[in-house]
Amino acid sequence: MTTKWKQSCKAFFSDKMATTGAIVILFSLILAVFASWIAPYNPDVVAEGSTRLMPPGTEGHILGTDQQGRDILSRVIFGTQTSLISAVIPVIIAAIISVVLGVIAGYYQGFIGNLIMRTMDIFFAFPAVLLAIAIAAILGPGLLNVIIAMIIVRIPYMTRVVYTDTLQESQKEYIEAAKAFGIGDIEIMFKQILPNVLPSLIAYSTTLAGVTIVTVAGLSFIGLGVQPPTADWGRMASDGRKVLMQGHAFVTFIPGIAILILSFAFSMIGDGLRNALDPYERSKVKEKKKISRKASQHIA
Repeated sequence: MTTKWKQSCKAFFSDKMATTGAIVILFSLILAVFASWIAPYNPDVVAEGSTRLMPPGTEGHILGTDQQGRDILSRVIFGTQTSLISAVIPVIIAAIISVVLGVIAGYYQGFIGNLIMRTMDIFFAFPAVLLAIAIAAILGPGLLNVIIAMIIVRIPYMTRVVYTDTLQESQKEYIEAAKAFGIGDIEIMFKQILPNVLPSLIAYSTTLAGVTIVTVAGLSFIGLGVQPPTADWGRMASDGRKVLMQGHAFVTFIPGIAILILSFAFSMIGDGLRNALDPYERSKVKEKKKISRKASQHIA
């Protein structure tokens, strides 16, 4: 491991918020992978001997049951699978596509670059959430269509990040030197420029994953996302609206808290990665810590 990556890892794990976010994501991943063994009940079947709308803390049902008598804890655990799949997969695929488009557009600043970025600008004309709703409505409900919709929505934003960084990198002296030595454009773009562009994209993509979780949950909430009986946090919150005013707010509140925690965890990791991978941000964090330490010593 190079010194640069060692410094980045040390900076990341010294950030308590980022470390907390990483622990939450790791815990969520474990729940998603081993849901069948961890969940006490089948999430789609009424638990034996259960009654409807049992409150949290009921024996055998820690988080209670929904209006159909299904165990909420089991549905939350299985809902982790849907949330991670619908958030991580679209971001990864969109990032790969955006890398190619952004690097080409930033390196070739003529017709090709303008064509790519003006196409991206068309998508920027629509709010991301409304565009996701429109695409999901056209494609129809379902997890696969939600993933496709989120890929399309995320590509313009990621491409813009890659394009901006590539534009800056392509004007630096080491690129001019590479051209002078006769190195081909493909090698310059994907061996010289790309490694310097990836840190910003990784940090931004992680933050977008948190936003995507909320967006996907919103699509499910309005009926355009994952369809029943599949456990999904957005759908669970939507179903809970029917009994919300009857004193059973926990049916909606519990999956809502799960959405908040997981999306916030990705945001914390994104902030931590940005500070760890960017030397300028890392130096600012160190300076803030020094000032805070001096202030504490002065008060003491």
